[in-house]
Formats: sequence, C-alpha cells, structure tokens
Amino acid sequence: MPQLDVYDTQSAISLLRQHADYEHWYDVGKLALKDIVNTQTLAALNPSAGSFFVNPRLMRHFWTVSIPFPDN
Repeated sequence: MPQLDVYDTQSAISLLRQHADYEHWYDVGKLALKDIVNTQTLAALNPSAGSFFVNPRLMRHFWTVSIPFPDN
C-alpha cells in the first residue's frame, strides 16, 4: 500500500496510481487481492489554483491535452 502521509492517511493520488499500475488493491481485512477491471479515470486540473505538481508516476498513464479558455 502507499506510504502514509503526516496525517496517517493514504493519498488518493497514490491509490489511483496503484490501481493504474497493478489493476488491483489488497484487502487487508480478508488478506486477498481485489481485482478492479473495466474502469476509466478522467482527471482535470485548475490552472489558476492549487498544486501545479502531478506525480509523474501517475501522469504517465494519462493522455494529456491542454485547452485554453475560449475568447468572448
């Protein structure tokens, strides 16, 4: 599982990257793998707010396109 952050939680980005890499999650309660298939992930960034860094290990799974804001 992804490393815990300072609040003892796992980053959602790390969980998405793990799913993209391995297509399963590990159920620690049942001690078994849970296969997750036939899914798609769509993401968007706000260009004017928030963090402008995206983990390259996650971003390699995406086709990146940039669309400027339309004119009036």
